[in-house]
Amino acid sequence: MTAIKNEAPTAPTVKASISTNQSGIIDMTSLAIADRTINVPFHGASLFVVSINNEPYVPMKPIVEGMGLDWASQFTKIKQRFTRSVVEITMVASDRKNREMTCLAFRKFAAWLSSIQPNKVKPEIRERVIQYQEECDDVLYEYWTKGEVKNPRKATQSQQGKITLDQQTAIKQLVMYRGKSLPKDKQAKAIITMWSALKSHFGTTYKQIAEDQFTEALSLAARVPLDGEFIPAAPVIAPQPLLNEYDIHNIKGLCTHMDYLKKYFDEYKLYEVFTMLGSRAGTQMIDHMRDGVCFAATVRRSINELEARGLKAMLPS
Repeated sequence: MTAIKNEAPTAPTVKASISTNQSGIIDMTSLAIADRTINVPFHGASLFVVSINNEPYVPMKPIVEGMGLDWASQFTKIKQRFTRSVVEITMVASDRKNREMTCLAFRKFAAWLSSIQPNKVKPEIRERVIQYQEECDDVLYEYWTKGEVKNPRKATQSQQGKITLDQQTAIKQLVMYRGKSLPKDKQAKAIITMWSALKSHFGTTYKQIAEDQFTEALSLAARVPLDGEFIPAAPVIAPQPLLNEYDIHNIKGLCTHMDYLKKYFDEYKLYEVFTMLGSRAGTQMIDHMRDGVCFAATVRRSINELEARGLKAMLPS
């Protein structure tokens, strides 16, 4: 299983390279992760991903550099735009040294690819990127205006309305990847568990799954609990105080201003002044003023008691 940063399960070897074939199509199969890869069909190419916490992720640096893009600027964009979908993992590179690898959730990969400026990628893949981005525009338009989208490249070899042969392969490789990543005595049972989960959920074999359920099937196969699989412990989050020093300062200031409002209201006899002027303002204000002062006094006492019990020691530094 691939290790998330600061955790210690074993990590597969990665050959961090990417190239283009004679047709100018990105050859993502060169991003090979030992013999434990998930081959996901993606716009006419094969995209290899790694499973992290039972979700497919894409190592980004080899792809970015293979497209001829600047990794530093893309790294910043990825971290800012996809903050909740990025993880840093430790992988063993081809030189046998540990390398930190930024991975993006596969479900966000299409969004990143559509954000690329085609004039910045290698000339030999530029038309491919433009074609992809234009198709993304068409897909979104069809979805929002017609409520559904048809894939014109659906494989003819598959049964009508069922997942394509490439998609069948993707599901099979994900099942085998997860199964073979376990100790040998757990592998057979794990693989059977995943196939059974798919058949139970969809009521059919994986080859007969409906085309619009492919993503759901991939997600299900990735998250089925398996005996012997490493599950990282949830991070321990220290409790945070409800108030910080800035909040306390504001509360104290509010109490002080409430006291001054009541003081000047009484000092200038505003109740009597408003009454002489025939206004009901004095009557309406005096009750709120008295209640406000009482509440302010109560809050001030509570804050003083909390500070006396060491509230400052609980505040974030």
